[in-house]
Amino acid sequence: MFGLDYLCSECSTQLSKFEIDLNKRFPIGKLYCSFCQSKKEREIIQRLAKSEADLLDIYDFNKWLNLLTFKLWEY
Repeated sequence: MFGLDYLCSECSTQLSKFEIDLNKRFPIGKLYCSFCQSKKEREIIQRLAKSEADLLDIYDFNKWLNLLTFKLWEY
């Protein structure tokens, strides 16, 4: 009887026994090799960081200063 070959959903390389075990322990819906998994994690971290930076918007100092000045004039 032949064993099943599990392939990475992204790059179609055969997964090692360790990678199969990781995917079983921490399922995310798709099977990824360790390289593609770390690539996906980096993409998610970058999207999350950009989203947080957009929410905080503290890096646009002039816009923040103008908003603060406008609010002070309202009082």
